[in-house]
Amino acid sequence: MEGPSGGYTGKGSTQVGIASWYGIEEHNNHAASGERFSKYAYTAAHKSLPLGTVVRVTNMENGKDVIVEINDRGPFVKGRIIDLSYAPAESIGMIEQGTVEVKVEVVSTPSTRGGSYFQPLYTVQVASFSEEGKALTLKRELDGEYDDVRVESVELSGDNYWRVRVGRYDDKQDADETASKLRTDGHYVRVIME
Repeated sequence: MEGPSGGYTGKGSTQVGIASWYGIEEHNNHAASGERFSKYAYTAAHKSLPLGTVVRVTNMENGKDVIVEINDRGPFVKGRIIDLSYAPAESIGMIEQGTVEVKVEVVSTPSTRGGSYFQPLYTVQVASFSEEGKALTLKRELDGEYDDVRVESVELSGDNYWRVRVGRYDDKQDADETASKLRTDGHYVRVIME
């Protein structure tokens, strides 16, 4: 069955497709997760897997595999499903070729959603606080009017933040409608892919 990002999925936790690698120019820039990108870290970019998901990537040509954490978005080249940073790409023997067919298997994920991990899901982020109490106060305010109001904690560069998010949507348009309503209520929100 063809997946949304051009790979093939099975039971929602496996995808087969073309991998590429990156890291020379991006080294020390910031990844989508907010952490500093390192070509030596065992990390990867994926278009739809939740950030923080751990996957096993197997080179279908030589059988070598590696475990990486998704901390960035991409690849944005059509037909590719995952971008490995330099170190894991080297460990499965794909540096010289540049691209190779791989199998991507979800090992663990911070997401509580059901269904396929490879299907993009959208949520509306209402705010991010450095104090949990403020996040919980806002959640209580929103609970009466919106379904699925969540407080999610994240650590960035050693600091903890609490994000208030509303809903999980398969369709970006549905997320945009909720965002529009929240903006009308005076909130500065943004729609993000989980």
